Amino acid sequence: MVSSTNWEDNPYVIGRPIYEPELFFGREDLFNFIYDNLNQGAQVILLHGQRRIGKSSVLSQIPHFIDLENFFFIPLSLEGKSQKCLSEVLYELAREIIDYLDDYRHPHRRQLALPTKKQLQKDAGIFFNEFLPQVYQVINGKNLVLLLDEFDVLGDSGQDSSVADFFPCLQSVVYSQKELFIIPVIGRQLDDLPNLLSLFRQAPNREIGLLDRQSAEQLITKPAQHILKYEPDAIDAILELSAGHPYFTQVICFALFSQAREEQRWQVTRSDVQNIVEEAIEIGEAGLAWFRDGLPITERVIFSAVAEVQQQTTSVAKGEPLKLLVQCGVVLTEPFHIAEERLLQWNFLHNITPGIFQPLRWNNYKVTVELVRKWLVKRYPLRREIWELEKLDSQAHRLYQQAVKLSQNSDLQTAANLYEQVLQANPNHFDALFRLAEICIDIRDFDQAVELYARAYKVDPIRTQDGFIQALLSYGQELMEQGRFEAAKEQFKQALVLQPQNSVIQAVLVAAQQRRRIVKTDEMVVITSGSYIEKLSESMVSEVTINEANNLVNSSINQLENLDSPEAAKLANLLKQLQSEIEANRELQPEDKAEALEQVMALAEAGKNPEEGHIHRLARTAFKILIGTLASLPTSARLVKNGHKLLPAISQLLNLNL
Repeated sequence: MVSSTNWEDNPYVIGRPIYEPELFFGREDLFNFIYDNLNQGAQVILLHGQRRIGKSSVLSQIPHFIDLENFFFIPLSLEGKSQKCLSEVLYELAREIIDYLDDYRHPHRRQLALPTKKQLQKDAGIFFNEFLPQVYQVINGKNLVLLLDEFDVLGDSGQDSSVADFFPCLQSVVYSQKELFIIPVIGRQLDDLPNLLSLFRQAPNREIGLLDRQSAEQLITKPAQHILKYEPDAIDAILELSAGHPYFTQVICFALFSQAREEQRWQVTRSDVQNIVEEAIEIGEAGLAWFRDGLPITERVIFSAVAEVQQQTTSVAKGEPLKLLVQCGVVLTEPFHIAEERLLQWNFLHNITPGIFQPLRWNNYKVTVELVRKWLVKRYPLRREIWELEKLDSQAHRLYQQAVKLSQNSDLQTAANLYEQVLQANPNHFDALFRLAEICIDIRDFDQAVELYARAYKVDPIRTQDGFIQALLSYGQELMEQGRFEAAKEQFKQALVLQPQNSVIQAVLVAAQQRRRIVKTDEMVVITSGSYIEKLSESMVSEVTINEANNLVNSSINQLENLDSPEAAKLANLLKQLQSEIEANRELQPEDKAEALEQVMALAEAGKNPEEGHIHRLARTAFKILIGTLASLPTSARLVKNGHKLLPAISQLLNLNL
């Protein structure tokens, strides 16, 4: 191993195309494809691939790796030209051709006359019919191959843009001037550019994809071959993170080299690779963002959903990300179902169960580049990313802004109508969803408010919990006033799940259980400092007695006994014993006794609904409260002695694992 104490330059290239042939590895099949098609007279060869996959580097290497004496290659770029007029674009391309020949020191380059912008503005054909023929003469009659980077800027141009005329012109000239060949590189997906494909329908095309194993290993080891030594397991670890993607492979190796130089330790192990993941993400942040930003909004949201699902498993089943989106309050429109398949077709997702005879069928997949997945989870968590869906419909957003102004002017009903139109156009405009839910409470449409808040709560539980509880209590109150006590109980039970320790919700639930109309509108809810605070009159709170708490416990235990389950019967018997012990205890204050009975009711509810996660969590909380209650009593108390026998058996039946 050569001493590397004084080595300072990091040999791995990130942030720019690779112009040096000695630093470029792989792509032999691609260069052979181009060689064969040029040799056979194909005047247009389309190349395409993801952002950051190395398209510009490939173009820059074509003159070095394709040896055809009758062809002269000139690299050009259309980057930044999408909004310019046609004359400016043609002028800049002509100047780039002359500059390239100057750099190439071509002996006849001085013979070229650069057309002026005014000349090109009057007649764009000067570029094709006068300037290019001069170039043919300068290169001694060789075939001219224009290597066109960022060719798909057409997709950024409006239909009325002058630059859009460049491509039809180029098409007609290519097929009329036999000396002209073009190799355009497209940075988008081919099916996003039907206009472009229609121009060159018969052109051969090839994807610039991931590097094969051998090429990726060369990219890892050769740039630093006299300095760094990679253990085989370290190479495996790098490829597990990069999947042979050249940019991300370079980013990881750049971070590894920096670490080795800092520590003066020049052998790379798997643990070294694992330890620099965060640093690699920091170094590659700009490229990672550029990689993702090329995707449409719906695909970006699905991408984050897949990354999040994959946190829990090695692979993702088809449809799982869509289920996760529904859990987050997203309404699945048609583009979501298409987006999952498009990400797989575009190789952002990797099919791990391909069919031999039906390669387009797929069931399980994962994010292709693991480093990208880790970055998505860190920088673009799903619950934040879904808010980008508000941008899907610009007309809907304009309606939303109008509705906001109307609500500020207290025209609530008209604003509500507009918010509904917004949600019809874009069901995932969450701000419109939240504001409509709030207005529905103000205009006393409590049924609708509950429905809207139920979805809004999935989107942002913290922001919407107070509003959801107010909607449930208000709607429950309205139902009680109508004498619909069973329906009211359902609203209060749902509110109790959100805030299990809220005494007001407990009180109104007791009232609904006893079918008493004791709640009045002006006593129900008070709005303070922008948040909803529930309270009842003092007379109402005082009505929550131990007897009423016992009634709730009895009702829950009776329902538990009616279940056709031996476990439920055992649990009901144990809870009855615990209820009796609590009632008979003399050391507990009445309010503490009532609270303990409420926890018994929570345990009974858990026995009735063992599969519901939130009920299970409430049971765990109730169990801990009961343990705390026992701890506050003298050890000689009968409730303590019998409680310590009953609680373990109850815990085992409920699978609380405490």
